[in-house]
Amino acid sequence: MLTCVCRPVSGNLPKMPPSMMPATKAPRSAIAIAGMGAAPTVVVTAEPKLNVPGRLTSAELRAMALRQQQQIDSQHQLLATKEQRLRFLKSQEVRNAVASAEGERLRRLRERVEAQESKLRRLRALRGQVDLQKTYNVTLSNDLDSIRALFSEKEKELSLAVAKVEALTRQLEELKRDRRCPINLLTTGNNNGSAQPLPPQASRELEKLRRELVYRNQLSLQQDARLHLQREALQQRQAELRSVDQRIYELQTRLQRKKATNIQNNAQNQNQLHAQQQQQQ
Repeated sequence: MLTCVCRPVSGNLPKMPPSMMPATKAPRSAIAIAGMGAAPTVVVTAEPKLNVPGRLTSAELRAMALRQQQQIDSQHQLLATKEQRLRFLKSQEVRNAVASAEGERLRRLRERVEAQESKLRRLRALRGQVDLQKTYNVTLSNDLDSIRALFSEKEKELSLAVAKVEALTRQLEELKRDRRCPINLLTTGNNNGSAQPLPPQASRELEKLRRELVYRNQLSLQQDARLHLQREALQQRQAELRSVDQRIYELQTRLQRKKATNIQNNAQNQNQLHAQQQQQQ
């Protein structure tokens, strides 16, 4: 909206003729006092002359309108600059907020990754222990197999020794029966009147076989006890391995679930960030 400002331009106006000019009034301080018997005079006050402004020319109006339009344009330009600066500050504030949120999210993700790496290190350590335990179990199984083979060999030797002892016992009983026959009794009665003892070689062999049989029985009992203890230890180790395998499986399942959750959260955060950037644009 244009505002017109009127200013006096008395210098440019033509002068009025004297006949049309108003009569000058005397000042208020000048009072004429009539003499004795004279007619009273009228007191007239003279006000200052005012410059009556005339109408502006079209050139002056155009110049005034141009100046006002320039002022309006400069004000619009200043307002646009301020609005652009405000938008820049708002976008910078939003970017700073998004950057801080992204930094906080990255920090949390870094902490989660470090926690998962520590869990993976513990899992690797557990796997190493499991591998060592498996190696130990394999060695123990090999030892048990060798002990079983040795035990079977000893059982064979023991069975042979038992068979030999039984054969010698039968021979001894046959000798005793032969000596108890009437003919032998008469012969022995006629010779020296007493029963002949066993041959010393057979007695020594029989005693040796008996001692060997007792020793092998004791050795077999000891080996049985040792095998029983080793079997119990192997069963306990296998139970521990099963529990460790179950624990490893549970941790792996939990890690997979956490990875899937982290991937989903990252995708959601990326979508939200993309939507915010589109809104800002």
